[in-house]
Amino acid sequence: MSPRSGMLLGHDLSTVLQCEKNGGQYYDFDSRNPKAPELIVAEHGANLVRLRLWVNPPAGYSDLPSVLRFAKRAKQANLKVLVCLHLSDSWADPGQQTTPAAWSGLDFDALSKTLNNYVGDVIHALQAQGTPPFMVAVGNEVSNGVLWPVGSLSNTQNFTGLLKSGLAAVKSRGIFSMIHINNGQDQGLVTWFMDLMRANQVIFDFLGLSFYPPPEDGGASLSALQASLAVVAPRYGMPIVVVETADDWTPPSESPTTQASALSNLLQVVSSVQGNLGVGVVYWESAWLLVGEAYPGEGNHFWKRSLWDQQSQPLPALKCYEPYGKNLVQQPQGGGGTQDSFQSHADEL
Repeated sequence: MSPRSGMLLGHDLSTVLQCEKNGGQYYDFDSRNPKAPELIVAEHGANLVRLRLWVNPPAGYSDLPSVLRFAKRAKQANLKVLVCLHLSDSWADPGQQTTPAAWSGLDFDALSKTLNNYVGDVIHALQAQGTPPFMVAVGNEVSNGVLWPVGSLSNTQNFTGLLKSGLAAVKSRGIFSMIHINNGQDQGLVTWFMDLMRANQVIFDFLGLSFYPPPEDGGASLSALQASLAVVAPRYGMPIVVVETADDWTPPSESPTTQASALSNLLQVVSSVQGNLGVGVVYWESAWLLVGEAYPGEGNHFWKRSLWDQQSQPLPALKCYEPYGKNLVQQPQGGGGTQDSFQSHADEL
């Protein structure tokens, strides 16, 4: 079966600015001179860049000015932008959804209004400079809630209400929306979460899933992801993006070849989902070199999963998107940001 064209093919490049500031460089295949990584990934089939945004981090670390700056670079490379709103001052994931310090102590109503205004302001800032986001994810791996403790999973009405407040701001700007959870291979988790969203009328355009194979903690087999997608896609009819994935190219038990095989196999699985509902893959932190830190003082333990080696040379996995084409769904017209607006462009995927 030949690869299906028209998928969303992305790279999370959130730490590139820090890497470059610390002297990091990026080379293309058979290139003697360094190039901007967004230009390189675009040359090899990518059509999307994912950018992390924290609310009030240390200056220069996934803050709004950084996202605005890199969005301009993405546009110059003819890449769409997916903004991932962590809704925190630092990392947000199933184990930590810390409310930004400036929002702490707000009750549900005030927090909901603040969130709606924040999401709208972020999108407006990107639109105002001529780089409107293609998609916005409200939260990052939100299976245990957002904006703890008000929006924790222990209060599903608050949790889903906050999601709806953020999503409403996305829809009002005519942008595609995403909700993103961890462990896409866990069919029980994904169906439980989607049932919760449906029961509370949380409406969004794309379901984002994380999938990290071993040796990542909690890593799972590709067959488990395939089985999960086979159930989830027809049950909900929701376009699905594996919006985070990464695999080691070292130490010796891993290699650039095994890394490329893992990504290639994942693309085959996602592109084969029933009803063409497997619509994309985004590699996490493709360009996070050893010299960069995503957050000051953390160091870097993830360089071995990047798509460039320690000599800044590209690895074979960087070419895995090439057979899948560069076509992309269009920006929604008018109100946009709805399941119907996505379906109206389904033939382009």
